[in-house]
Amino acid sequence: MSTFQAFKDNGQILFDTSLICYGLVKSGYMTYLNSWTRKVLRSAQLDPNEGANWTTTTSQSGTPSADSMFGFSVQNALSPIVFIVGTGCLQGTSISGSTMTFFYANADANTKFYCFDLMADNMAGTTFLKTYDVNGRITFNSLQPPLNVSAAIQAPGPGSVDIYGRYITTYAGGYNVHRQTSTGGEVTKTDSHVDIAIGSGVEYAAFLPWSRSCRINDLFPGNVFAFTQYSGAEGAYGRTGGISFMFGAAGGTTQAYPTVSGQATPCSFENIPTDRYPVALVITTANMPFPFN
Repeated sequence: MSTFQAFKDNGQILFDTSLICYGLVKSGYMTYLNSWTRKVLRSAQLDPNEGANWTTTTSQSGTPSADSMFGFSVQNALSPIVFIVGTGCLQGTSISGSTMTFFYANADANTKFYCFDLMADNMAGTTFLKTYDVNGRITFNSLQPPLNVSAAIQAPGPGSVDIYGRYITTYAGGYNVHRQTSTGGEVTKTDSHVDIAIGSGVEYAAFLPWSRSCRINDLFPGNVFAFTQYSGAEGAYGRTGGISFMFGAAGGTTQAYPTVSGQATPCSFENIPTDRYPVALVITTANMPFPFN
């Protein structure tokens, strides 16, 4: 099969018609979508595998404890991937007709997204270049800003452990942030991050193809109960100067309130898989239109 390749002045390949090309379909700031309430077992003696044995937790003000979900929607998605700038952990997607919605925990209205999908012949415009494979499937459309991955960075291993063998941070060289949110229900949570420098003054966006989970032991002051355990989810995000990996509370997580005995630090982390580590893909955002739809 004949192919067509285009290169930049520095010799870097721009596109190759023999390969599948992704193009930008939407970018913008995430918006608040809804809140997923947390659950607690009605009694320690009940079977946790039975959904009816769980009930909604309440905050200090008496409202349901909930995790705010931020995100966005795209139309007619084929195989989309999302790069973000600013905190966020993907919790899943929903599909209604031709609309796909992405849900992120630990994000906010300052989190930016760049959604790419397989290039398609569905954009109006003139003066364009379009290429197709032997089956007539479009492989490149110059009307779409193409995806150009500039780096692939693996998540670091976990941090040091306390006297009970629990991780103090989820990543070596990382740090913890305790915060309280009030959108859709008051809830306290602890995130664990690590910052990885790439290039000073450059804004990057990151996409994590798959992620891990963990258990968070939260003993920070301000919790409704003295000690709270809940599930954490992993994410990766870009920022000016580099990218960061993070673990934060999973959306709509279950909670438990064990005794404080056996806790050596204000926060610790358990059950982090270490037999493999996800690799974040990274792009620069300087040449990407924003917002774009």
